[in-house]
Amino acid sequence: MPSILVVDDDPALLRLVAVLLRTEHYEVRVASGGREALGLLRISTPSAVLLDLSMPEMDGREFYVAAREAGYAGPVVICSAYGAQAAVADLGADAAINKPFDTVELLDTVSQVVGV
Repeated sequence: MPSILVVDDDPALLRLVAVLLRTEHYEVRVASGGREALGLLRISTPSAVLLDLSMPEMDGREFYVAAREAGYAGPVVICSAYGAQAAVADLGADAAINKPFDTVELLDTVSQVVGV
């Protein structure tokens, strides 16, 4: 079963995305910030990361760089209201989804990057 790490500081969005992905048979872990997500990466390697850019303490760009430096080589999908496409180009992420997102678009994008 593919696993997805969802990183976002919005608790309601974390719950929504987790339920949505679980109904599609993904194993889901959630983190409310970059530091927490890095800790989860030390425990297990997800099939993909769904990443918000705008978070306090450690934003999505900082997390992306730190995750790559820590050895995570899997796909990253940027999910943000501002600058998602630009972040893909700047960071080399695998895909982008603009917030607010369409649930079908989210599921299709995750499926594509995971290869399901």
